[in-house]
Amino acid sequence: MSTILLLGDITGRSRVAVRMMTAALEAQGNEVLALPTALISNTLNLGAHQALDTTDYLLRSLETWERLGIAYDGVCIGYITGTAQAGALCAIADGARKRGAWVLVDPILGDNGRMYRSVTEDQAEGMRLLCAHADLVTPNLTEACLLAGVPYEAALCGGQALWEAVDSLSAGGRSVLITSARTEDGRDAVVGFDARRETRVIVPFERAGGQHGGTGDLFCALLADALGRGQTLERAAREASRRVGAQLRGEEASLLPQL
Repeated sequence: MSTILLLGDITGRSRVAVRMMTAALEAQGNEVLALPTALISNTLNLGAHQALDTTDYLLRSLETWERLGIAYDGVCIGYITGTAQAGALCAIADGARKRGAWVLVDPILGDNGRMYRSVTEDQAEGMRLLCAHADLVTPNLTEACLLAGVPYEAALCGGQALWEAVDSLSAGGRSVLITSARTEDGRDAVVGFDARRETRVIVPFERAGGQHGGTGDLFCALLADALGRGQTLERAAREASRRVGAQLRGEEASLLPQL
């Protein structure tokens, strides 16, 4: 069992982000410490929402936990409100890594080749800053291209452009997993780079039809659980991908929200 700190958005409607990851990690027997980077009324795809930046509360809570001796083995950071918050979270990430905890950043920026309508350039720049302080970054293909400055349509076909994005995001000794990617032979896959082993990672999967919310959050939670149990990055990615697919197909009890 690991103790994992989750820093991300808490949504009032729909079990995604911190709500999803808490449910998945606790179901695997982990202890979860959860603090919001923002309170958001509903998922961003609905076209309108209300949000409250909770940076001050988050920082005060972490200071209180430090005084109380509350510790954690790993940190997962998701949605951020912009560069000001990112700067504070970079310091938190650096402190955690110095204490021996791992740091995973899951950039929340966009999908299907474009940024979410409510995401700003300041948030994108904040994510670029924060990723440089992570041990592992887990963007989808859209987010990887936005962060790396690689054309989405080129990376969508796999090959050189996709690996340029991987190389860009792994610079500085970080591991990377790009979800919703595609190999040159047309297979859907999670692809990336394991910085510890200095090897590429390719994990093919079968895409489920329809629209499914929360799959990226579920993948990250299952990935973090597997890594906490000592799995290699590739094996953890295979396990997480398999279990997301099993829930989509109804082979496991599903934690995924109904859209």
